[in-house]
Amino acid sequence: MRKTLWIIGAVIAIGVLWWILRSGENLELPQLPLPGVSEEDTAGKIQQDLEQIDLGDIDKEFESIDADLNNL
Repeated sequence: MRKTLWIIGAVIAIGVLWWILRSGENLELPQLPLPGVSEEDTAGKIQQDLEQIDLGDIDKEFESIDADLNNL
């Protein structure tokens, strides 16, 4: 009797596992376009955009922070 229950349990477990794995195969996620990203975005174009960013005088901005830190 116990052996029969183990066999039935194993068959059910294998069936559930097979069903879970099989249902995951049919799952297809849609490919959504990313906002602000085009096909023209290449490494060269991105590098040009980065070089055009004006950071101002960073050293001058950090002078006041360094002075505050030195006063601590």
